[in-house]
Amino acid sequence: HLNQRSEMLSGISHDLRTPLTRLKLQLSFLKDKEISKKMTNDIDDMEKMLNDYLQFSSSQINEKTESFKLDMLLKEITSHYEYNKINLSINDEVTFNGRLNSIKRCITNILNNAVSYGKEIKEINVILKKTMNNIVIFVDDDGPGIPDHEKENVLKPFYRMDQSRSQNKSGVGLGLSIASDIIRSHGGNMLLE
Repeated sequence: HLNQRSEMLSGISHDLRTPLTRLKLQLSFLKDKEISKKMTNDIDDMEKMLNDYLQFSSSQINEKTESFKLDMLLKEITSHYEYNKINLSINDEVTFNGRLNSIKRCITNILNNAVSYGKEIKEINVILKKTMNNIVIFVDDDGPGIPDHEKENVLKPFYRMDQSRSQNKSGVGLGLSIASDIIRSHGGNMLLE
């Protein structure tokens, strides 16, 4: 079932790219630049959604496991959020055996969620801890939180808790679902509090 779903999403997303590219090309010839700009923005949103679908379907594909420094990966990822205040706290060097690109996608999705739903003046705390048996990445944002009755739902594919509150209008409700899938596939758990 998962393979069929992944192949279907990948096929649909791939097939829609060609007409979108043609539309973009045709829009560049329009004389009314205001209409052209609005329609181009809509096409850009559609392309972002397609990329989200492709990302979701590709998260099912097996990537090779490798050993990497999780602390260094967190430093690299958080450095891309220069306009948002991200406090990174790392106690130890942490070497991790896993799928590097998947873990990077997972952390990025969680941070993007924190940035999208946090307050206007962002403050996000990211803590990496290593215990005897576990590696814990704690992400704390200043957003309104997720009600208890919605915590299970937000981890489902394509579920968006409150579309009217969403600042990320082109999102399709896959970020946390992808993150949760990646964490589980590495033998971990994602806890929402």
